Amino acid sequence: MTQAPRVAVGWSATPDAFAAGQTAARTATQQLTTRRVRCAIVLGSSWLDQAALLRGVRSIVQGPLIGGSTAGEITPEGPKSHSCVVLAIAEEAFACSLGAGTELERDPRSAGYQAAQEALRQFTGARRSGFLLFGDGLSRGYAEVLRGVQEVLGTSSLVTGGLMGDDLRFAMTYQYAQERVFSRGVAGLLAGGCSIGVGLEHGFAPISKPRRVTRARANILHELDGKPASLVYEEYFGDSLMKSVRQGGLTRQLIAYPLGVQLDSTGQFLLRTIMAFGADGSLVCTGEVSEGTWVQLMIGSKESALEAATAAARKAVQSLRSVWFALVFNSVVRKRLLGQEAAREVGNIRQVLGAAVPVAGCYTYGEQAPLGTPHTYGRSSVQTGACLVIAVGPENS
Repeated sequence: MTQAPRVAVGWSATPDAFAAGQTAARTATQQLTTRRVRCAIVLGSSWLDQAALLRGVRSIVQGPLIGGSTAGEITPEGPKSHSCVVLAIAEEAFACSLGAGTELERDPRSAGYQAAQEALRQFTGARRSGFLLFGDGLSRGYAEVLRGVQEVLGTSSLVTGGLMGDDLRFAMTYQYAQERVFSRGVAGLLAGGCSIGVGLEHGFAPISKPRRVTRARANILHELDGKPASLVYEEYFGDSLMKSVRQGGLTRQLIAYPLGVQLDSTGQFLLRTIMAFGADGSLVCTGEVSEGTWVQLMIGSKESALEAATAAARKAVQSLRSVWFALVFNSVVRKRLLGQEAAREVGNIRQVLGAAVPVAGCYTYGEQAPLGTPHTYGRSSVQTGACLVIAVGPENS
């Protein structure tokens, strides 16, 4: 597959935030055959000053700008940290408009509705292809954001994207829309004039017996089989490790063991990473968990994770006749699991896409995409622990 020479990626790990944004944007735009950037996607480490970072990008790029903070960045060279990545799109056929929704914690559905409606109101001149979201990875009701978006765009519209991170501090994530940097919100890009392929895979498998969710609210899992939810971890890891988790936060060992919510309709699992353990034995999850569902403790291996990333890339491109560029939203759980092999994962994705295809991405606190085939979109679901590959190319004739 080939790329158009009107999409390029730049990145910089310069400690000065303004210089990092400026250098990444300049590196990207200097590769383009035209300087008119139709859209810039910016992914920046939360360790950098976010407002200064965007000012640096804006000193080079004046077109629509969208993105957010990360738990690590992904470039064509592989994983990075404490850096800024800019994907500059100058492809003339690519159409886009932006929208933002705020006050996500107070009313997540309204935030999604607001972002989609603002983008739809400004969208002109092309067939709509999909809606790309950059959301708050610490939100407790993100499923409602997706429902709000699809109230505006329809349930058959493709809605996909990532939940932004803050380098495993779990304190505050950031979203970007034009010149704005904000938190506890969602930024959305309505794309048109293109075809979008999506692949979402995780490769995790269950290691515990199924347990029924008997009490839960939004993303707070209180009880499994009528007992405190944290017992599922205590039974597997023992009291000593759990004591250190409660005192010092999540360990590298524990973050690689998410919960899997069984989906009866597909036989698949929705993964839920644990962000915190409550004093009452509850679990704070990335993504909502509904009462009455069944969950299991999951485990991943390096080889299964690598295979899943390759499968996600293949699904993303299978319906496209060529690829302009690709975005990768990869769970930070996988980065922890793979360690030094994380570079190999990015290499596997690039091998499927083709070495000439521009690739940019980041490590996230969650991924959102439909669970069906690339041709059957329906309602998007929030996943964690997964590799999401979004491939964009010319409209299929």
